[in-house]
Amino acid sequence: MKIPFLARFFTPDTDSMPPKIVYADSLNAKHKAQFGTLLLNIVSDLPDLLAVSVMDLKAGTLLATYHIGGKLNPAKAAAANAEVIRQKQLALPALGLPDEAIEDILITLDTQWHILRLLPDNRHFVHLMVNQRDTNLGIAREVVRARAAGSPE
Repeated sequence: MKIPFLARFFTPDTDSMPPKIVYADSLNAKHKAQFGTLLLNIVSDLPDLLAVSVMDLKAGTLLATYHIGGKLNPAKAAAANAEVIRQKQLALPALGLPDEAIEDILITLDTQWHILRLLPDNRHFVHLMVNQRDTNLGIAREVVRARAAGSPE
């Protein structure tokens, strides 16, 4: 029986370096520490994730990321994901929901789930990418919710 989660225990990859957090050059030490802790906490709770990043909502830039490499490039998606959140924020009053706030946005692909969640400061957001076959969606959403809520402003 093929179980993707267990594959990492039986097929060691000694040729590649383990993923690490990469920060934007413009990020100050305080934010590096805050965002680094946030990303490491999410990674510890969801070890099979594809990528998790913190992005700036207004500028649409990547501030910190942890990803497994390969074809994934969260920096290229940062501006588009920021625009998704901004457009949904603009749509709420148009829908007659001016007092509502976005909790998270779920983007469902053929094989992946992407979760966008605003941090408490409403200036930054988390972008989580997971493979559908390796992750429980409810658990992934709860991990991001809990970790984002505990993130300092």
